[in-house]
Amino acid sequence: MHAVEEGGGSEDQNERIQEEIFNLRRRWELASVLDFLDVFSELLGKDLKVSAEEIEIGLVKPNALLAKLHIQILKGIPPVSRTLDDSDKWVTALSKKLATWWPWVAEGKNPLVPSKGEEISKYKELDPLDRLLLLKALCEVRADQHDVVSYINDALKEGTDISSFRKDAFGREGTGTSYWYDANTKAQSHRFYKETITTVSTPNRKGKGRSSLPVVNFQWETLASNLEEFSEVAEKLSSSKSSVEAFIGNRLQSEAIPVLEKLQKKKERALKQKQRQDKLLKDFQNSQSSGNTRSCRTRRPINYSFEAYDRTIKEAIQLTNKRKKSTPADQDKNRGSEDRGSEDESNVDVSSDSDDSKRDVQPMSESDDTGYENDNHSSSEENNEHESQMDNSEEHSSHAVSYPKGVRCSKRLAGVPGHAVPESMGLAAKQRVRQRPTRNTAIESTVVPDSEDEEQEGHTDLSESS
Repeated sequence: MHAVEEGGGSEDQNERIQEEIFNLRRRWELASVLDFLDVFSELLGKDLKVSAEEIEIGLVKPNALLAKLHIQILKGIPPVSRTLDDSDKWVTALSKKLATWWPWVAEGKNPLVPSKGEEISKYKELDPLDRLLLLKALCEVRADQHDVVSYINDALKEGTDISSFRKDAFGREGTGTSYWYDANTKAQSHRFYKETITTVSTPNRKGKGRSSLPVVNFQWETLASNLEEFSEVAEKLSSSKSSVEAFIGNRLQSEAIPVLEKLQKKKERALKQKQRQDKLLKDFQNSQSSGNTRSCRTRRPINYSFEAYDRTIKEAIQLTNKRKKSTPADQDKNRGSEDRGSEDESNVDVSSDSDDSKRDVQPMSESDDTGYENDNHSSSEENNEHESQMDNSEEHSSHAVSYPKGVRCSKRLAGVPGHAVPESMGLAAKQRVRQRPTRNTAIESTVVPDSEDEEQEGHTDLSESS
């Protein structure tokens, strides 16, 4: 059994499907089935999301979706058959279940009775209205199970309104006309129905003096099933002279139409996304068929053998040794043009600094004109020895740079011997700091202490007495 999509096949077949769907929408049993699936969706399974349109198409021409719906309902009615998941064995299980329950859940003759496997082909030949009656009877049987009854009782105890299980009319007129609004949010289907009840009296032919028996006729009609139809019905009822119809039309515009507009936008976005994905898939398939694929890199095939592992380790060791043996000059040659440019700029800066330091250098003797001797003579000798060692070590390198005497250079900043940067001030500045007196003799006090005055007075007294 294959699915039938709207718009597929010949025009005559599409017209016949639309006519059958129109006949199904005129039956209240379809509205009852949709309401049952909405109210007890938690017991039937979260993965069962079927829209009203899909159920209608499945009833017109049975498909896999209709089979899944019947199997999901049959699994909740014990005893559960083990052959439900087979191709069409669910039809046999359905006929056996309804053969027992039919007098209690339906009226008239059962259109599907067990017939030793022939019921499968018979179900395919049934009228869509008969398939609807079978599905309605199956829902009634499922509603009589203990889990459904317990679910209703627990919900009522928790304070759930009875209208959640027994739907109230959207509006009623005094002439026997009722309007029903069914919003199945999980299946994303909204329906608006009109129910008309008429009574016809028939005379009793058995006795002349007896009154006739009234016959009640129910007429069911689906007024709207999408946003466009809801808008038309709401506008028509709002402009009606009847106050009840005008109230129903205004209520539709305020409650139903905003929800349908959001649902319509969501469906349009989903449709555009699907079209975009289909287009990308089609373009990819065309590119693959034409052979204009993007060239990929050639990669070494993966090999997890011990020989490949040893070879990889040996190559890594050889590469590391080669890098260690290479001279700094060879390493600098492998650098980019940007590194070379930065090196040139640093060398220019160093040379300019060295020139400036040369200008500040002045000859220095061991003693100044003021008689100040260099107290750090021993330390200067140690520095000279250290500088001589550094000069000897720099002669062996290819990046040795000469600096004026008395200027220390740091190799920490550049990281390369040729990028030495002067880090101390000029020698002349050092000399000036060293020659600056640390003690101000101009402000020394010339006052003689009191003790010295007393000693001098004592000496004078002794001299006078003598």
